[in-house]
Amino acid sequence: MVTTIDGAGRLVVPKSLREQFNLTPGCELVIEAAANGITLRRADGEPALIRKQGILVHHGTARVPVDIGEFVRAERRARSTRIARGVG
Repeated sequence: MVTTIDGAGRLVVPKSLREQFNLTPGCELVIEAAANGITLRRADGEPALIRKQGILVHHGTARVPVDIGEFVRAERRARSTRIARGVG
């Protein structure tokens, strides 16, 4: 992705990256020099996703309330329907 720096030295982090890394207004970031440029990371050191026993797990708070049980039930119903239709 490409972004630009304005006259005040500010840059825009694209929305897709802000959402992916849960970057919200006021979120503190660390900027560091790297061998081939700069790196930008959350100051709290908490990645949005962490790997536990080989599985990616969201670490943090949900942006919208989610009933996990209902989500799983809906996915199971949808999968059962696809299987019954021979789609998957």
